Amino acid sequence: MTKERIGADQLIEVVRRYLAAGYVYPVVHTAVDHGDHLELTYILRHLHEAEPGERMLKIPLSYDDPQVPSLTPWVPGLVFQEREVYDLFGVIYDGHPDMRRLLLPDDFSGHPLRKSYTETGGERP
Repeated sequence: MTKERIGADQLIEVVRRYLAAGYVYPVVHTAVDHGDHLELTYILRHLHEAEPGERMLKIPLSYDDPQVPSLTPWVPGLVFQEREVYDLFGVIYDGHPDMRRLLLPDDFSGHPLRKSYTETGGERP
């Protein structure tokens, strides 16, 4: 597996390059809260090689303003994965066609997979 760490401003350019090379299947998209920043992970798989190869992207995001372009125009299979990361971590995907909660009620306060979230107090500043 090839791993690459990039900035959010490079995401679309790098993913379009991967898609053109045949890495079209979205295996996983998730986030990790490192306490001082969030980190997105994408894994795309090549389906036409004898042994399918994978490309992993890691994107660090600001904890206070976690925004990244949505990849759904190029990788429609990420629609629900981006919504899940939004719901649980609070990452905003600019250009997502349906940016709303996926797992939690619409009136739920906070993002429960952030380290700053507490069950009794919600999101801590």
